[in-house]
Amino acid sequence: MASSEWREEGYPLATTAIDIGANGRNDSAGALSLPTPYSGRRHHSRGVLSKARTAFLSTRPLVRYTIIFVLSAFPIYWFYNDISNYFHLRPHFPPPPHHHLGPPSAEEWMDHRPSHSHHNDGDSKWPPPPPPPGKRPSPKEALWAARAQEVKDAFAHAYDGYEKYAFPDDELLPLNKKSVNNFNGWAVTAVDSLDTMLMMGFEAQYNRGVQHVYKSDYAGDYKVGRIVYSPSVSQRVLITDDFASDPRYFGGLLSAYAYTKDPQLLQKAKELGDTLLLALNTTSGYPKFSIRPSDGALGSYWGANRVILAEMGTIQLEYKYLAHLTGNKTYYEKVEHIREMMHAQIDPTTSLLASFWDSINGMMAGRKFSIGALADSGYEYILKQYLLTGKTEKKALDMYLTLAQGIIDNLLYISPERELLFATDIDGPGKGSPSYIYEHLSCFLPGLFALGAHSLDLSPEEKQLHLWIADGLTQTCYISYADQTSGLGPEEMQFVRRSTLWYPQYKIWKKSSAARQNGAVPPGVKLPKDLKPEKTRGSRDYGNRRDAYLLRPETVESIFIMWRVTGDEVWRERGYEIFKAIERHTKTEYGYASVSGVDKAEPVKQNSMPSYFLAETLKYLWLLFRDNDNRYDLDKIVFNTEAHPLPIFKWRKDEIEQFKIPT
Repeated sequence: MASSEWREEGYPLATTAIDIGANGRNDSAGALSLPTPYSGRRHHSRGVLSKARTAFLSTRPLVRYTIIFVLSAFPIYWFYNDISNYFHLRPHFPPPPHHHLGPPSAEEWMDHRPSHSHHNDGDSKWPPPPPPPGKRPSPKEALWAARAQEVKDAFAHAYDGYEKYAFPDDELLPLNKKSVNNFNGWAVTAVDSLDTMLMMGFEAQYNRGVQHVYKSDYAGDYKVGRIVYSPSVSQRVLITDDFASDPRYFGGLLSAYAYTKDPQLLQKAKELGDTLLLALNTTSGYPKFSIRPSDGALGSYWGANRVILAEMGTIQLEYKYLAHLTGNKTYYEKVEHIREMMHAQIDPTTSLLASFWDSINGMMAGRKFSIGALADSGYEYILKQYLLTGKTEKKALDMYLTLAQGIIDNLLYISPERELLFATDIDGPGKGSPSYIYEHLSCFLPGLFALGAHSLDLSPEEKQLHLWIADGLTQTCYISYADQTSGLGPEEMQFVRRSTLWYPQYKIWKKSSAARQNGAVPPGVKLPKDLKPEKTRGSRDYGNRRDAYLLRPETVESIFIMWRVTGDEVWRERGYEIFKAIERHTKTEYGYASVSGVDKAEPVKQNSMPSYFLAETLKYLWLLFRDNDNRYDLDKIVFNTEAHPLPIFKWRKDEIEQFKIPT
């Protein structure tokens, strides 16, 4: 075999040129017998080793022991160095040149604290440092790490398209690489994504986004027209180019501040909060839909003197956290007044809150009760403000438990054939009439029930009830994806009118012998093996009322919480199914797009990439696939309605006295 053939076969060449003939022997003196490459290497090695062994044994014992020690130490050092390098690659927050992306030292924290702030020790310790090094990941851990990386890559693709073709406008139009200003023109996608970039480690993108925040004027009129809209307008309401909402901006700024302790972010949050407080200058103290900062003029959208529950009830987390950071009791008083008014107006017949309210007399307007559009986050924030403030506001807890029972009694239904549990709305006198519509927006509800079951001191029976409800509702939200040809869930489902109230059936089951069997679950809750997709449209117990998928997060939000609360890996697998469907059908050259026709093999892409896709949908999926990371523990943070994590704190005694906080 010629020397060139040796190289092609992957064998090392001899250090001395050897001319090998056809018989495998060197024609020169000192010929080597090389009948095959393998035996040649073996024969040559045997001669070298024999000489080395003779030389080694002829040395003094001290020299031999020294050689043995050195040769033993080298592989030990190499192994240790390899392990260390491996663990040094674990995710961490790389510090940008101008401020921290992780918790500062005590001295730096004191330097960054405003002189009038009232932080407690818990604030400065969030987010905690990355988990300490451990053993190498198991195959399962490596699998989920790879899936988390897939989500991170998806975020990078979406944000790169936005930054190239839309920044500093609000959102990217992903089909024609144009932009739109539909949320005040303050670069909503960038602000909404700040904490996601911090969590995932996109340092350069974060720094560019935060530099724009520093230059933004949150006290002035916005780009598209003259109106700035109130802090409480839910991002889940259909909004035209002239309307905007706040949880994306306000929550995004506060969460980024909680991570970085960047005083400029806190200042910008105060600036925005002060501007948006103008919307509360009504007789009732409820926020109107719109304000004009230049003269304080208020505007309506839902009709004269009408406000919606999602407007009234989706400002408490942000303003209470800002009050804690700044010591400004006005922030607390304004939003607590609204909570008290809502508490006093809970409907005595249904124990629910109406979707519409009167901004003058403060009363409920009409008898439409829902946990979907116009109402959803109003219910969500009752529990979450209790948790955010370290479980110190007992009236918020009482309010949540009352409303939770009202939902159980009046809004939960079960379908007749597949026994799918769903939440609908009711309208009319007395107990009202159900619409049998289950909205994608309502899929936040199971996550809320699971969070309450996990966090609250409930009786064992009540805790189990809330977990079963969370399980059954999340199963229905998931199966609405799995049923569709595309694997993407519809915006609204219309269930058959033969569906019935769930709670009476639950109480009947509870008294039956079936409930006493080991591992028994009530109607509306299925074991994983029994939850199967239905591809035949007429056999689903529902039809698609709106067959669009708008890149919404609510289903994966609840799936994430269910996994964190139960530890059941089936939720992660279901979340990955949804992510792969998103990748297959919504990805474009420039980003990701909402789609219509989810029950078709090829849904039609729409020219919209909402900021919440980056702030919520991808964030929850990334967290769902993360292992061994305690920085996002549900006992340490509360996610606002836009998935912006805020650190849990407790009102101190001086704050309770100054703000007159009921406990």
